[in-house]
Amino acid sequence: MKRVLTLLLTLLLALSLAACGGKEDEQPKTVDQDPPAAANTDDVQTAPAEPSGDAPAAPAGPAPTPEADSRYVLTFQGCPLPMNADFAPLLAYLGEPANYFEAESCAFEGLDKTYTYDAVEIITYPDEGTDRISSVRLLTDAAATPEGITIGSTPEEVTAAYGGDYTALGQQYTYEDGDCLFSVLFKDEKAISVEYTALTDLLG
Repeated sequence: MKRVLTLLLTLLLALSLAACGGKEDEQPKTVDQDPPAAANTDDVQTAPAEPSGDAPAAPAGPAPTPEADSRYVLTFQGCPLPMNADFAPLLAYLGEPANYFEAESCAFEGLDKTYTYDAVEIITYPDEGTDRISSVRLLTDAAATPEGITIGSTPEEVTAAYGGDYTALGQQYTYEDGDCLFSVLFKDEKAISVEYTALTDLLG
């Protein structure tokens, strides 16, 4: 009788070990996660493809032509930017800038606003609800003045384009006409800043 019980216990133990061993040998199952649900393309508005290259898309429609009180006027993307001009229609034509900044004006009541495009920075001042251009500055040689001056131009090129009737302050040449002060700052005989600044009772 004891031998029978021993055999039964041995058999049960063997079966139990075989079952456990089978579980240990099983490879863990990998649960495949479902891929993200596809968007309902019927409800998605596809934006038009951006043009290739670094150049921004050309503005649509004819450019505004504000009056200028100076012969010094930069043209950017086909749009003239005279000093003290209302910037609203020009902004509508040029489109949203790459960067925008505003701060309380030190000279006027309201906000000074800075619009930075790919190669030009435009700053406006408030004038009774109108944002007027106070300065335009070239940032790279991707933009040039109508006379062909840009970042990297030499003093000789500047005087050839604008003449010798300038005021020199250190390495800066300034030309004044009407309501605009045009200035070029040099370093190592190369222009590092080309800027138009508005002349008003408070700005200059």
